[in-house]
Amino acid sequence: MQLLAYIVFVITALFFMGLAILTVSEPSRGVDSSMGYGWGAIILSLGFTLSSLILLLVVRSTGGLDWVAQQAGTRTTLLIVFWLAMSITTFLGAILKLESFKEATSPPFLQALAVGQPQLWVPFLWLMVCLLSLNPGWLSTLSLGWFNIPFWLGFSISTLFTAGFVVVYIHDSIQQRTAQVATRIDDQTRWHQQRLAQVAGHKPDDSIFGLLGFTNQYQDDDVRQAALAKIKSHPDWETQLLDLLANQSSYTYVYSFLGSNPVAHPDDFIQPLNQSIAFLSDDIVADVNGRETNLQHWTFGSYNIEHLLRALDTQFGGQLVTFYPNVLKVQQALNTPGPYPEGDKRVRFDVTDVVDGWLKAHKK
Repeated sequence: MQLLAYIVFVITALFFMGLAILTVSEPSRGVDSSMGYGWGAIILSLGFTLSSLILLLVVRSTGGLDWVAQQAGTRTTLLIVFWLAMSITTFLGAILKLESFKEATSPPFLQALAVGQPQLWVPFLWLMVCLLSLNPGWLSTLSLGWFNIPFWLGFSISTLFTAGFVVVYIHDSIQQRTAQVATRIDDQTRWHQQRLAQVAGHKPDDSIFGLLGFTNQYQDDDVRQAALAKIKSHPDWETQLLDLLANQSSYTYVYSFLGSNPVAHPDDFIQPLNQSIAFLSDDIVADVNGRETNLQHWTFGSYNIEHLLRALDTQFGGQLVTFYPNVLKVQQALNTPGPYPEGDKRVRFDVTDVVDGWLKAHKK
């Protein structure tokens, strides 16, 4: 067992020497060199970590390291914590040399970790402790300080570095999360103001087409109400809606309005709306056949089909039998095979489930 302990010690020392040779100098900033350094640091660090764990187990099996503490539980805990903290410090010390943590903009702790070479002297202290513990005779001939000083020095510094890194990581994560939330709030506020400004910029002689996207239920209430007020300030706003509904390039925008806002004369919309659903199925088939591999599960989200079905339920419930055949054609269009390469799996669009659910709910 003593021979095995020395063999494992030599293997561990070789990993340490390889890591020291690799990391003692500044790594090159070239892409290939950085990748080579990174992989080398990872492999050598993991090799050192594994071999040092085996070394710890072998040394303990020979009765070494009993001097660490009198109580077995305390001794085991201290050794495990030291090994774990030493391994983490060694790995981080090697990897962080790749990053620009030496710059003044980095947290002071990471600057110290990057320039202090902890991947060299922390594992050196660990190896020194293990080497002294390999020979039981040294414990009786050497002062206990030869054992305690490197152990507690390495233990203290490695646990300090590990705990410090965890604190810095948590602190930076909180800061990044806070900054992301603040940025998102700023973006939402800016977009909100832009939408209000766009609605406010609508002129009496402008078409209501540009306002339709601001009228659905997902818009902020003040934006939606402002857009509705602008639309209804046009005496012919329903006529404009009907004209847009009859136009194959604008009908889907009318769905956005109808899904959340009642019209004064719903009967006038039945025939144009039903015709637009026929447009919808034709456009879906053309889009499926024309886009091929560019199709995604969300492709038809911009067609406002969900708003259309909501409008049918809320404003035209008495005429669903009229609309059902064309909605069925929309379902068939969404299931169009398309010119997919042989073996490719056909995309199932998100809106397909919405259409399937509506047809199932209204099936006679």
